[in-house]
Amino acid sequence: MKKIFFLTVTVVVLFCFPAFSLDLAETTWGPEKGGHGFYLFFTADNNFKLVHSGEGGGQSVLGNYTISGNEITLNVVTINDWGELPNYIKQKTVKCSLIETDSLFSIYKLIGSNGLELWSVTHIPENNKKRSMDGYVIYSYRSNCKVNNNARVREGPGLQYKFYSFSFEEEPHEYNALPKGSSVRVLGYSEIKTMVDGEEHPWYYCVFRKNMWEEQFGWIWGGLIDF
Repeated sequence: MKKIFFLTVTVVVLFCFPAFSLDLAETTWGPEKGGHGFYLFFTADNNFKLVHSGEGGGQSVLGNYTISGNEITLNVVTINDWGELPNYIKQKTVKCSLIETDSLFSIYKLIGSNGLELWSVTHIPENNKKRSMDGYVIYSYRSNCKVNNNARVREGPGLQYKFYSFSFEEEPHEYNALPKGSSVRVLGYSEIKTMVDGEEHPWYYCVFRKNMWEEQFGWIWGGLIDF
């Protein structure tokens, strides 16, 4: 009678999880809420350009960059208008880290060891992604819309919050509501819904331009927005 031997082999599989990284070529980085400030542009040939946009602009920094995992090194080659640049840019080499965030405005953030802090402009979060902002749960949603009536722009998602007063560059008087037909850019909507005149809608976090350099952010009740 033949003896049969069973050989049991235990296979151990090692899973290697690569570090998070992002292809920076052709991406743009700037202030969290946009507006004027420094914007960083990466090119496909591993060069970068840091330019000040807005009133008093014109300053720029040119150079090349290298990437290792989540670490980016900016090697400055040319600095224009040195005296007007903030101290955190006046360095020949700037070490930066790329991190993921829970921000409504961007899911990527670039932080330099010298105080440089920029947010991705190119990579827009997908619609209906759950985020948090100022203590509120909000879902990202991008849409260019108009208000269908005079619309209060409030500090928070609810009628109990104060509304903003603002003025436009070309008009001297102050507004307490956004005039009917005005354009807004919706950035997200809240979990909170409010019933007004028998209609229930969430609140939408919106932005509109007051003048060439300034934008106004705030919450508008959904029943006042045409999508």
